[in-house]
Amino acid sequence: MAHRTIKYNPQHLIAAGACILCFLSAAINIHFVRLLNFAVGYLAGDILRLYIHNYHSNAEIAAAITLLLITIAFIMGAITAGLVIHHPRFNLERPYGRSLMSIGIIFGIATLMERNHPGIALPLAAFASGLQNALATRYRGAILRTTHITGIVTDFGQAAGMCLAGHNVDPWKIWLYCSLFLSFLLGAGFGLLIDWVTSDNGGLVISTIYVIFGVLFFTLKRRFLESS
Repeated sequence: MAHRTIKYNPQHLIAAGACILCFLSAAINIHFVRLLNFAVGYLAGDILRLYIHNYHSNAEIAAAITLLLITIAFIMGAITAGLVIHHPRFNLERPYGRSLMSIGIIFGIATLMERNHPGIALPLAAFASGLQNALATRYRGAILRTTHITGIVTDFGQAAGMCLAGHNVDPWKIWLYCSLFLSFLLGAGFGLLIDWVTSDNGGLVISTIYVIFGVLFFTLKRRFLESS
C-alpha cells in the first residue's frame, strides 16, 4: 500500500514545535522554582545572585555552589547541542527527535532526585534546558529561544519598532514571537496546575510529555521528508 504524502508548511511546523518547547520549558521551570527556589532555564538571575550573596553561612555558600553548577551545566548543555546538532539553523534532517527524548529523560531523572539530591537535580535540569535552548536557534532570520522570554520579548519589540519605522518586516516573525510569548505564559500556568493536581509531582508528567513529543517528532520526520 502506498504511503499517503504529507504536505506541510515549514513555517507552521517550526512555529508549532517552538511553541510546544516554550510551553514545556515554562512548565518545568516553574516546577523547579516552586520546589527548590532555583530557575534552570535561564542564567541572568542566577549569575546575579552569585554576586549578591554575602557567603556568611554554610547555606549561602551551598547556594552559591548550586548557582555555579547550574550555570556550568546550562553551558555544557548548549555545547552538547552544538556537538550533536552541528548548526543552529533549523534543518529537519538533524536529530531533534532523539534530542528531545534525551531532554525528557534527563528532566525525569532530575525530578526523581529533586527531593533527596537537589544539588544534583538542579544542574541536570539546567543541562537539559541548555541543550533545548540551543537545538535550533535560527530560522529564516528569526531567532528562536525556547527556555526564557527575555529574548522573545526583545525580538518582538525590535521587529515591532522596525515595522513602526516603516521598514519591511516579515509578519510571520511578529506572529511567531507573540505565539512563543503566549505559549510560555500558558506553560507556566500548566506547570502550576499539574503540580497542584499531582501533589508537586508535575515534573514527571512534563518530562514524559517531552519524551512523547520527541518520539512523535522522530516517527513523523521521515514522512515529512518524503513529502518534500
